[in-house]
Amino acid sequence: MKRAVVLLATAAMIVSLAAGCANKKTPDNEAETGEPAATDVAVTDPAGVPTEEPTAEPTEEPTEEPAKEPALELDIPYVTEGLAALFEGYFNTKRGQDMDTEVWEDLSGNGSDIDFTLDESAVWTEKGLAISSAKIVFPIELLDLINSEEFTVEYSVEDLEVTGTDFATLLNALPNDQFALFIRNSNGAIEFKTSPGNSRPQKAGAGVESVNGKTIAVTFKLGDKIRLYSDGELLSEVDAKSTLEAASTFFIGHNDPKKSYDATIRSIRFYDRALSAEELAANAAAVGTLAVKASE
Repeated sequence: MKRAVVLLATAAMIVSLAAGCANKKTPDNEAETGEPAATDVAVTDPAGVPTEEPTAEPTEEPTEEPAKEPALELDIPYVTEGLAALFEGYFNTKRGQDMDTEVWEDLSGNGSDIDFTLDESAVWTEKGLAISSAKIVFPIELLDLINSEEFTVEYSVEDLEVTGTDFATLLNALPNDQFALFIRNSNGAIEFKTSPGNSRPQKAGAGVESVNGKTIAVTFKLGDKIRLYSDGELLSEVDAKSTLEAASTFFIGHNDPKKSYDATIRSIRFYDRALSAEELAANAAAVGTLAVKASE
């Protein structure tokens, strides 16, 4: 009997202890000491209103893009009246020659920059853009210009080597060849093909001779003439009966093996009027002389 009483008392004590432990169980987010965890401590302002903890400031300042060098004030040696676009192979940006640029900047200030990819077919040198069977597309503004009623296009190259089996197509507009300035291999002619309504100015036997180391030029004036010049010397002329109506893509060079060539481009100029022979001769003589204006 006494043993039973002892067992009952022991059992009661165990139940009592278990109940006490249950009442003192530590919440999951409290430390073993029973103190609130650090994450539960509210931050309050003097008025007792809980506030958010301040966010840590970044340890590094944001990286700023490097400032672009300012454009230089240029002394342009060419005729400037009517100048619509100017690309210099030896001065390819408004800040001077950049051997890594893939934007050939229009130095006329009219913004007709040429975007292209530097690769084995197009490489900058100190003399200009060395191209090999390359095709470099002009911006749409210049396609619009050659479709107008009056314009001039001048193209200066050296180190010319004809690699095309049939032609060396200097400048071209596709898909309809409404502007095609080229050397024909069969008779060595320099020739300009335009809309079917116009005849072609051409001169046999003068192809490479009239282009290499010189400035070949086409002038067009609707109702007047289409004229083909080399360094200001008239090679051929025909009546300008209709505008070109060139479509889609106007470009330098050609990557077709029938129409390709290698050369170093020195200068390309566009005008919104037909230049005279005297103006063309002066421009041809000025290639390579563009410089920065001297400070006063």
